[in-house]
Amino acid sequence: MDEKSKSPARGDSTRDALLDAATLVFAREGFAAANLREIALAAGVNAALIGYHFGGKEGLYLAVFERMTGQIRLVLDPVLASIDQALAEPSPAKAPADRYLQPLLALVDGVLMHMLHEHPAWGELVLRETQFPGAAFELLFERVIQRNSQAMVGLLQKLRPGDDLERVRLLAGTLISQVLCIRHYRTPFLRILRWEAIGDRELELMRTQTRRNTTLLVLGD
Repeated sequence: MDEKSKSPARGDSTRDALLDAATLVFAREGFAAANLREIALAAGVNAALIGYHFGGKEGLYLAVFERMTGQIRLVLDPVLASIDQALAEPSPAKAPADRYLQPLLALVDGVLMHMLHEHPAWGELVLRETQFPGAAFELLFERVIQRNSQAMVGLLQKLRPGDDLERVRLLAGTLISQVLCIRHYRTPFLRILRWEAIGDRELELMRTQTRRNTTLLVLGD
């Protein structure tokens, strides 16, 4: 194989190495304080390649979020597709919970599983962007947050047809916040529960509780 045929694979490898390193450095230092030479050193490449592949610091930062949101969507898009299908079908005349509650619980499950298994640095990146939103937050909102919230609101409108839209949106935010604490509150969460880590047993307990919470909040009043 000649050098020309090897170059695309080498370029992809370099790009991935830079994204891996940038994810950690941006999470630790924040965008403003992150140093491109440090990122390049961690990736084991020449710093000039950041400009070649990403156009500069901002392009690299956005590329980190593009890859992150792409991986999140791999997990959640199948759940969202099933919700779209459920919402597109005619509403049942009676017992809407039979049609719409399970897709809602599946979405909460999906977000919970993602929070537990996502890259350790993602939480810090997302937290920084939600506190000081910029172009990366807009990308995250458009590709993930808005899509998930629209699906949840659609289901809640079917389950609670008497509620106005603002109340439905508030309920959706409440439901999703119960699993977001896994990302931003994990250490005190584990200490309060006296868990060393989250294994299969702990995961099932959390899943059962979030499902119970969701059902009670949606159908309880």
